[in-house]
Amino acid sequence: MSEDFTPEFLDEMTDTLQEQRADLINKSHVARADLRAREKAPGDSIDESVDEQGTSTTLRLKDRERNLLTKINDALNRIDDGDYGFCENCGDPIGTGRLRARPMATLCIECKEDEEREERRLKSGNPGMFSPIKHG
Repeated sequence: MSEDFTPEFLDEMTDTLQEQRADLINKSHVARADLRAREKAPGDSIDESVDEQGTSTTLRLKDRERNLLTKINDALNRIDDGDYGFCENCGDPIGTGRLRARPMATLCIECKEDEEREERRLKSGNPGMFSPIKHG
């Protein structure tokens, strides 16, 4: 265990993660109620189209929130297991500043930056569907 990961720090991270978890669960309940209300509301074809777009957006956001909830639960499990705060790539401690900013982080800042550089490199090497075709 890193010297920075004191019991007080781990308690702080646990509290933060549990608060974020409770917030996501609450938002999920509100979104479900909203979706049910949309299903019951009668309307014309334009209203239905707008409702479908709203439902689609809500479901995409819920999917992102579900992924975030999984990351939060994983972080809480790592705290319980004593594995919290260590980079899954290099094994070094993740800085407490980074963990306070993103308590569910699994990579140290150096490894995260390397990952993002690699993603950008791959993305730039794979032009999108509407990118101009280079003839050479």
